[in-house]
Amino acid sequence: MGQGQVSAVDQGAQQFQANCSGCHGADGKGGDKGPAIATLPSIVARSDIELIKIVRDGTPAGMPSFEQLGDAKITAVVRYLRTLQGKTAVSNTDEMTGDAVAGRVLYFNKGQCSSCHMVNTAGVGQGGFIASDLTGYGAYHTAKAIRQAIVQPDTPLDPASRVVEVQTKTGQKLIGVVRSEDNFNLALQTEDGRYHFLMRSSLAEVNYKQYSLMPRDYGTRLTSKELDDLVSFLIVTSKNAPMEALPPRRTRHGNRTATSNK
Repeated sequence: MGQGQVSAVDQGAQQFQANCSGCHGADGKGGDKGPAIATLPSIVARSDIELIKIVRDGTPAGMPSFEQLGDAKITAVVRYLRTLQGKTAVSNTDEMTGDAVAGRVLYFNKGQCSSCHMVNTAGVGQGGFIASDLTGYGAYHTAKAIRQAIVQPDTPLDPASRVVEVQTKTGQKLIGVVRSEDNFNLALQTEDGRYHFLMRSSLAEVNYKQYSLMPRDYGTRLTSKELDDLVSFLIVTSKNAPMEALPPRRTRHGNRTATSNK
């Protein structure tokens, strides 16, 4: 490990202890005021760019903005968090056996990955909002692990990604993923990107499925070569994405709107 890497880890640890440990615990496994960001699947699965944005901007749930730290320190915090999560950057370029250019075409066309997943290419985020941002995914997963995640997306199933079917007392049926819920309300995002804010008293039925929105037939829909191409695209995308970059400008097909059934 080079001196620059050691300094980055030390800086991230210092900033984490000073600004994050009070709520999330010194080990990131949660405290009285914040969740376990080192072990919570929905946090671990987020891309580096998503985490940078959260630290920079804060959250509607009450986490304050740490924009005053500056880009370099925020990035260092995210890198340190990855070590708490047990993640280390992998050098998987040598494992690539596919064509990344062909993989990009698959991502945005036949594979339809962009209908759910955002990815940052050439400084611009393209894709959907309902699933995780994959810009940095290839940096922390081996080629074998990426391929397995494509052909066996629900092994294991992340509870935050599972499909939920809702039927209101007026007969409306909705299918999507839960963004937040409590004893009285439920916020559901459907595949078209729309948010539906529902009162539980207005619901006739809520069914939690044991699978995600991600297609489960990629192993047969795509050839072995196409899978290799797609994996290579994700690896190259992560390799080329600057860690210090702020969250990208994003574009997607269709509108992202919200509805309420309150």
